[in-house]
Amino acid sequence: MNFSSHSPSCNLPLGDGVFVPEWRPNFLTSKISVALILVTIVNLLVSPLTIFLNVLVIIAVKTTPQLRNKYNSLLACLAGTDIMTGALGQPLFIAELIYRLTGRPASEFCIIPHAARRLSRAFVLISLQHLAFISIERYISIKFPFKYDNIVTKRRLIVSVVLAWSLVFLAILFPFYKLSVLNSLYHVFAIFLAIFILVFCRIASYHEARKRMREITTQSARAKFLKAKKALKTTSFVIGLVLLCYLPMALFRIFLGSFISSPDAFLAVESLMLTFALCNSGFNPVIYCARSRQYRRAFKKRLCRANYVQPI
Repeated sequence: MNFSSHSPSCNLPLGDGVFVPEWRPNFLTSKISVALILVTIVNLLVSPLTIFLNVLVIIAVKTTPQLRNKYNSLLACLAGTDIMTGALGQPLFIAELIYRLTGRPASEFCIIPHAARRLSRAFVLISLQHLAFISIERYISIKFPFKYDNIVTKRRLIVSVVLAWSLVFLAILFPFYKLSVLNSLYHVFAIFLAIFILVFCRIASYHEARKRMREITTQSARAKFLKAKKALKTTSFVIGLVLLCYLPMALFRIFLGSFISSPDAFLAVESLMLTFALCNSGFNPVIYCARSRQYRRAFKKRLCRANYVQPI
């Protein structure tokens, strides 16, 4: 349903004619209060945990020789994006929820929901682009194992990551409110391009892996290939979880939201879907631990060293 009739100065356009309705104090019923309190508590717990776990990933990659490779460097870059989500996206969303719970009108905190959703949208796009880079890197490692070091260079990785961040933040900082159609087209194109790369690289990588497995004859080559294949599966888990977390929000904004006629119910469901999407940033380190013994050892070493007290 289009809520654009509600004080358009503070409505949040989500694209495709869908708007988040402006918050009003009379929306704060007992049921909505309970829902907002629960969502706030979840975000308050997940936000610092997301920052801590992803900082741990970056430290592990930086200080562990076995993890210092191009694949884990890209995972560390993805962890940096997740840190930004936990440090900026979720706190802004928490501030919005707290303002709602105080019963204040949206005109007093209009900038906060705008900033929260614009940043969350940017972090989604950056995460998808990082995952696209990781998928391309995994495909090259399996398709061209002997040319891998010549194709995937440190310089190219740095340029790719910097370009991804630059394009997204230019879209945020540039005054696109005058060019809303262009802004929407840019985001849609970037998202669909990233998803296309993810799907293509997944299918092509598994096809190449099956083909190369039959061609390998030596034990050392088999061991190296199995290591690359395990990394490919880890990336698949990360991508699958990202899609699982963001798909409900996408479906809600594109299809399901239009069937909700009550503005307060729309805001409650939208807050729940956004929370589910933001919490994804804290799941990736858990996947790395579950899939990699080296990450488990590195995390354990860092935590044990942090808990160690020098005797007097």
